[in-house]
Amino acid sequence: MPRVLAIDIGTSSIRATLYGQGLQPLRQGSKIRSRWRVGADGSVEAPPASVERAVAQAIDVALEGVRSRVDAVVIAAYWHSLVGVDARGRAVTAVMPWTDTRSAREVQGLRNELDERAIHARTGSRIHPTYWPARLRWFARHEAKTFRRVRRWTSFPAYLERRWLGRDAESRSQASATGLFLHDTSTWDEELCEACRITPDHLSAVVDLDDRSAEPSAAIARRWPQLRDAVWIPCAGDGALNNVGAHCTSRGRAALMIGTSGALRQLWTTDTAPTVPFGLWRYWLDRRRVVVGGALSNGGNFVGWMRQTLGFDTDAKHAGRIDAAIARVAPDSHGLTILPFLAGERSPDYPADAHATITGLRLATTREHIVRAGLESVGYRFLEVHEELVTVAPTARIVATGTALTASRVWPQILADVLGCAIAVPRDSELTSRGAAIVGFEQLGVAMRASELRIGRVYQPDARTHAIYRSAAERQQRLLQALC
Repeated sequence: MPRVLAIDIGTSSIRATLYGQGLQPLRQGSKIRSRWRVGADGSVEAPPASVERAVAQAIDVALEGVRSRVDAVVIAAYWHSLVGVDARGRAVTAVMPWTDTRSAREVQGLRNELDERAIHARTGSRIHPTYWPARLRWFARHEAKTFRRVRRWTSFPAYLERRWLGRDAESRSQASATGLFLHDTSTWDEELCEACRITPDHLSAVVDLDDRSAEPSAAIARRWPQLRDAVWIPCAGDGALNNVGAHCTSRGRAALMIGTSGALRQLWTTDTAPTVPFGLWRYWLDRRRVVVGGALSNGGNFVGWMRQTLGFDTDAKHAGRIDAAIARVAPDSHGLTILPFLAGERSPDYPADAHATITGLRLATTREHIVRAGLESVGYRFLEVHEELVTVAPTARIVATGTALTASRVWPQILADVLGCAIAVPRDSELTSRGAAIVGFEQLGVAMRASELRIGRVYQPDARTHAIYRSAAERQQRLLQALC
């Protein structure tokens, strides 16, 4: 029976899972927690060696006791990561994930110098600290010595593949989310490179998921003999693979994901890059499948912060009681307006230096009020994205994914009421990993015996509550315009 090892490198944790043809996990390793250094200047980083060790540890756990060969390895990793390496391939910077916002002050300078709408039209990305241009400008200005040492700027998975597999390339999926990738020609944008003080030679060649140039090093072959003859497929963006795992792979089917962050995406097959509204982004899974949507910088991270800061017990056995307490608060009855921007913000407004704000606090305000308002506030951000997304392709089905949603019954109902759409929540929670396995079997040319995605519950919207929430969303937008 063919086997695929799916490695999911997330910002909060890393896990490796071994799948058979039926897409049921044969071996599922425990999650290895990601550890980041967070600075007051907005920096978020980790030593490349520590992230590499965590990935290796996740593979060790998944393959423990496995004697038979694995046919393919697929890595799913968060988009937008950045690492600088020298001429010998050694990292000279930390790994910077999408949450690093230290380059926020560079954004306005780039927006003043360049035509942001033209850049968005050709790269599918705005000018924002999430993307590489602002970060490269930050390094050129603030870490000039390090900047001069860098021979190649790369994503973390590409850095890892070079070390482990000798593949010196960026996958099309990862490259498409850097903010430097030209969608029509699959090359790097020379105008942006010049503005960032680099040339296209400082960036890797771009390959698609069918690239077979990977050759595991002797050390990798010794450590994991089960992978000696495996096909190592170039890393794909975790958001695109989440859509695949959720069976949201055609126009009108959207995946709404809330993990550390949040996203609402559609994925479909096309030969050309579609035109999308200025508030949305456009990336790729591979040369024939495009991903369109919007991303929020705050999702489960904001809820986790609220619960911890307000003294809620975060133990799983108490989750039901917390949900029940929040459910007793009527929709938008608390008088609060929240901008949930602890980690900055992205779609659809892309404020470069956004911060979280709570207004309307009174003596009668309780912690349940604040958490309820926080959940609603994230929903309003999704509403903004959804209204832009439906101009590209009307939404006929929304599948909600991510542990932050599957652990609650209140939040999915809030989202259904805010969006005015039914929200289907699957029984399976590891859909990104599942999507990676599906792509692995596709690349092997193996037919899968998987059944339709199992849905645990469908949350239907209430029309009266939707009207209440639309008014509250407008109030949030007015606050955003006043402050950002």
